[in-house]
Amino acid sequence: MNDATPGEPVRFQAPLQRRPTPPEVADEREALEGWLDYFRALVVLALDGLDETALRRRIPAERGSSLLGIVKHLTELERTWLVERWGERGNPTAHAPSYVDDPDPGFRFADVEQPEDVVGSYLEVCERGRDALAGSESLDDAVRDDRRGHIELRWILLHLITETARYAGQAQVLRDAAQEAEPGTLSSP
Repeated sequence: MNDATPGEPVRFQAPLQRRPTPPEVADEREALEGWLDYFRALVVLALDGLDETALRRRIPAERGSSLLGIVKHLTELERTWLVERWGERGNPTAHAPSYVDDPDPGFRFADVEQPEDVVGSYLEVCERGRDALAGSESLDDAVRDDRRGHIELRWILLHLITETARYAGQAQVLRDAAQEAEPGTLSSP
């Protein structure tokens, strides 16, 4: 969060400085990783300039998503697929619960969790995911999965891209709703 004028709400300042551009000409792997990074950044940029109330607001109220909830969910998604399933090559880890086992834990967050911490955890797990990807040789490499048998790295990346893109769009809708609640305060990232 940045410093606010006295009486003004403190607004979140995204650690990303600019919107990345996905690769226009690339091999398959570079394209997949580039598009994933692009959508990751769009999610974080959707939070930029909003105050904590807007970041926590659920739409629809009480049972809907919030911007921080989306980031928490995507953190769990990245941790589950890239860090644990891919990075650990399917070996069970102590981290629980997995979003695969319970689709809602990532959307739940404590009122004491600060937006910087939620986003910081997301950025850290994304970096750990990049590290796990760096150790792979081919998109055809597969990891054992108890539910699906074996899953190729290509499938994992496509799954993360589609989920992250979907939530990036939802984050923009929530951002727009926050702006409507506070007319004239922000523009789109």
